[in-house]
Amino acid sequence: MLKIQNFTEAYQQYKQHKISFRLLQDQAAVMLGLCQKPHLSVTNPLEITQADIDWLMQQAETTQDYAEVLGGAVYVCENADDLLAIHGCDFEWAEAHDGNWPNVTDMPMSWDACDYLDEATGDPQWITFLLCWNNAGGPVYYVPKELWGQARTTEHIEATTHSIIT
Repeated sequence: MLKIQNFTEAYQQYKQHKISFRLLQDQAAVMLGLCQKPHLSVTNPLEITQADIDWLMQQAETTQDYAEVLGGAVYVCENADDLLAIHGCDFEWAEAHDGNWPNVTDMPMSWDACDYLDEATGDPQWITFLLCWNNAGGPVYYVPKELWGQARTTEHIEATTHSIIT
């Protein structure tokens, strides 16, 4: 699993072709909102361009630790074993499993954010999982399309959507 601790690292991973521009856009959308010096109001991460990224890279916020400003690091899953690190919250499960939280492969759960990342064209290629474990938020996990079946993404989205509606 690839761990990203700040936006500067995300940009380095992008330049090394370890993450896609789409994942960089998603993180940039959050970071642009945190900058002290205003740049632009982004309503859709897909609207972020390389010029916006270049501007953002000149800001001090890009070196801030994601754990401090977002409540956790960003993780990019690369294989099925990585899915085991994406833990949700189910008290009954934890009680029955010696205090261990279930992971995305164990059971469908509700998340603070669990949704596909839209693409400019074509079908989504990524899904995100976020469970806020602290006041700042929590770690964000990006799961690629080839792992969606094992990650039970449809069930998680359904559980998340259902908990928002009820």
